[in-house]
Amino acid sequence: MKKLIYPLLAVAVFTACKKEENKVQEPMVDPPVESVNNVPEPPTDEPINVPSFQYVEADQFAKEYSNFVQDYRTATANNDSQALEKLGPKLNDYQERAVELAKRVPQEEAVAFQDFINRLEMYIR
Repeated sequence: MKKLIYPLLAVAVFTACKKEENKVQEPMVDPPVESVNNVPEPPTDEPINVPSFQYVEADQFAKEYSNFVQDYRTATANNDSQALEKLGPKLNDYQERAVELAKRVPQEEAVAFQDFINRLEMYIR
């Protein structure tokens, strides 16, 4: 019985090792993006610094969204309920557009774009 089990065990170990040698590692298609959860709140009177992006649609959206956030901050600071009524629906629209655009931004700019969007979201809170 031992004569039969030991050779089968040796063959099983050999084939298991052989399969690992032939395995080709594929690069990650969507590498994880680092996120920082413990970010301090920015001062409300601080101007928004808008980075420029090579992806034209992202660059245009960044400028539009930062202008909107500046208007939203001003309305919130002045407790302007009429302005907040107008800006409220636009906020949801901008946030949805940001999510959709983040999917299309090239990988070279994806992290910077997402960081910018996260920074703008902090101003809204």
